[in-house]
Amino acid sequence: MKEHEIMEILKRIDRLEKAIFSSEKKKTTVKEKRVLGSDINFSLNERTFVKRYACDKSGPKKLTLLLAYFTKGALDKSIELADIKKLWNKMKTKTLLGTFNMFYTSEAKTKGWIDSKKYGYYNLTNEWKNVL
Repeated sequence: MKEHEIMEILKRIDRLEKAIFSSEKKKTTVKEKRVLGSDINFSLNERTFVKRYACDKSGPKKLTLLLAYFTKGALDKSIELADIKKLWNKMKTKTLLGTFNMFYTSEAKTKGWIDSKKYGYYNLTNEWKNVL
């Protein structure tokens, strides 16, 4: 190999190292954005609220966040399941909530995010902020 070919290879290696190692630094410095319960904006309209906070979550988490939207985060306020289903069915598209399943209520209760003190009515628990 000639000297100028070796120099070209070394330059290419330097560029590759810069590209690889500089991208790793960027990846490690980017922190995951986590929304805290106090940071939730309950004054948004329902579609914007769902798009911002619930669209990338699982079904039980979506249900919990929808309940939080109804109650504005209050733990002592109960909401009827029919009201939750009515709003859910307005946003059935895949990009928002999808199809409602009664399993979501059971799973959210099992995880401790919601509770039901009266049949057909649901309220939030202290643990509901863990869905964020």
